[in-house]
Amino acid sequence: MRLFEILTMMAICSSDSFAPQIASRHTRASSLLTGTSSTSLFESNKKAQVQLSMPSTPEDLSPTSILDYALSLVTSDLSSIVLGSIGILLALSNRLSSIDYEATLLAANEAADMGAQSRMDLLAVFSAGAVLLNGVSKLDVTSALAESVVLDGKALNAVDFASDKLKVKNIEKDLEWALGAVKQCSPAKTAVILEHDGLKWQVLALSGIVPEEEDLWKIPVSLTTPILDRFLKEGQGNKESYLPTLQALPGRTEFTYLPQNTQEVLLLPIDISSNENSFQKLALALGGDTAKTFTPRDIAWCQILASRIGNLWK
Repeated sequence: MRLFEILTMMAICSSDSFAPQIASRHTRASSLLTGTSSTSLFESNKKAQVQLSMPSTPEDLSPTSILDYALSLVTSDLSSIVLGSIGILLALSNRLSSIDYEATLLAANEAADMGAQSRMDLLAVFSAGAVLLNGVSKLDVTSALAESVVLDGKALNAVDFASDKLKVKNIEKDLEWALGAVKQCSPAKTAVILEHDGLKWQVLALSGIVPEEEDLWKIPVSLTTPILDRFLKEGQGNKESYLPTLQALPGRTEFTYLPQNTQEVLLLPIDISSNENSFQKLALALGGDTAKTFTPRDIAWCQILASRIGNLWK
């Protein structure tokens, strides 16, 4: 019975709601300002990492600091994992030691005691499991990063304008700034602006690393572009399309204007709805050298930039 009470208290103490808010603030502030001592299970940045954190020892030995340190220590992920594992082992050993393997007949009171003992053991296992799960849920897990590749192609010193339409609108300098900014502030290594004139997609401007052969900068008339054509469908024309692992997709063949070994592509629609040519559609294609590197923040930033580019056509 006392084992169950001890494990229950461990489960309560390991919960964040039990610790006062001052202890939580002290732990967070100490982690940010002074850093926490942590153990990394993997040292390579390219591999997955699991961080086990422990609170730093307080410099002030006042009763409040000691209490904060004790509560932070109990509620840390490492302590929860250790205490939860110990609790499960104790509950298991207590269960195995309480079984009488030689008994062939049990009295009524002994059967009732065994039933009560079984219920206590189950509650003890649940309590220790809750402590262990609390610690595992707090682990700082970093997923493995994909390897970067050297893109096949050449780096343009300046934006290449493949169409004279941009010269008529006199927006070359604005586009140079926009395409340069998207390469500096996002994982993109290649930036391409495309236009659909009602019949087919064509390249308007390229920046960054592009294929060596300039003939590949143009989309052949016979080439189908089902991924880009999503922007032409009603209800889907305002949604971005992110392909985090381009090399695993058969549709990568439609991106002739990107380096052949481009690892990821982010396609963004450029809104020009107020343009007098209602059939005209624009898109921004961004290619990267590392798979799965565009974060939601990167995508949101690129969406804002695409809307700014669209304002140049209005």
